[in-house]
Amino acid sequence: MGRFRGGLRCIKYLLLGFNLLFWLAGSAVIGFGLWFRFGGTIKDFSSEDKSPEYFYMGLYVLVGAGALMMAVGFFGCCGAMRESQCVLGSFFTCLLVIFAAEVTTGVFAFIGKDV
Repeated sequence: MGRFRGGLRCIKYLLLGFNLLFWLAGSAVIGFGLWFRFGGTIKDFSSEDKSPEYFYMGLYVLVGAGALMMAVGFFGCCGAMRESQCVLGSFFTCLLVIFAAEVTTGVFAFIGKDV
């Protein structure tokens, strides 16, 4: 088992690094979403009267997706550092739910592409 200890440590730190980058990306998504929402530059993008409301709704979804990314990255970082099966299980469950949501969205988009 002594040979595999270095490989397992490498996998642990790779998982930690990936999840740290994922957490930072979630922070950036939240930051950009809030910056676009409250920065005052939205008026330049809107061409119709109702356009800002729909654009704001998209920005709220962007902020929510960033928060979800941060939560998943946090679970992954904590699980990798502590080597906790419970936290890593939560991390896997979050990734599974996100993957299922993406597949469902893709199927609905494919079915409703003519509409």
